[in-house]
Amino acid sequence: MLAVIGNVVAPLRAAASGEAGKRLTTCQQIATNVRDAYPGTDQVIVILTATTKSSTATLQIATRVRKEWECSSRMSARVGRKGVRPLLERRSGDDTTPAGVFALGTMTAWDGQAFSFFGNAPDPGVTAGTYRLVKTGDCFGATPNHPDYGHLVKRTKENCQGPDDEYLPAITTTYTHAALIGANMEPNVSGDAPGEIPYASAIFLHAFSYDANGKPKATSGCVSLGRSNLIKVLNGMEATTMFAIGESNWLLANS
Repeated sequence: MLAVIGNVVAPLRAAASGEAGKRLTTCQQIATNVRDAYPGTDQVIVILTATTKSSTATLQIATRVRKEWECSSRMSARVGRKGVRPLLERRSGDDTTPAGVFALGTMTAWDGQAFSFFGNAPDPGVTAGTYRLVKTGDCFGATPNHPDYGHLVKRTKENCQGPDDEYLPAITTTYTHAALIGANMEPNVSGDAPGEIPYASAIFLHAFSYDANGKPKATSGCVSLGRSNLIKVLNGMEATTMFAIGESNWLLANS
């Protein structure tokens, strides 16, 4: 079983076989254990790294079909430039991606719209939640221990200038389309008040950014995919989709 601790879970217990006694793949094992902890989960986005320091990862979509898990082919993904770290050990700005099991996030923008997806381009066809077309003034607060931390507020570009704040209309390539990963997400954001621990802010699934040689770059903490794979994943997501992120052995370790 998964031990839920705040917004993160303890390492998953490895499963040896499925309902029919078949040996499960790593992707299927993780999806099985996530469903054990969160009954009714029929889809898990499995994001695995080879080590805790890896900035490269694979992403598979695990979907429950006729009581068995089917996993898509592996997609190349990037995570934090310093690897992955359990959410409760992470701190904003440490360049790691939160490890753990997280729901599809939902937040409420400054204009009252609740959304789980957003982008500077029109909705590509998502069905798992509301898509927000980025508006002038959309500023994602990421300055620890500030009231804006972890929230989408209205600011001018000039006033959205905290060390990690993001003025969404200016990020047109990586944020063409994105999904919210529910790591330290509303309604209970740790770090938006004095003295609170800023575990994570602005953790999204978004498009690759590229270096001067055209190679995908690591992120500051998000998960990224190539544009066509991203749209495929976003459009195939379900409202109850869970994200499982981390180093393979950590996610499968016996508790």
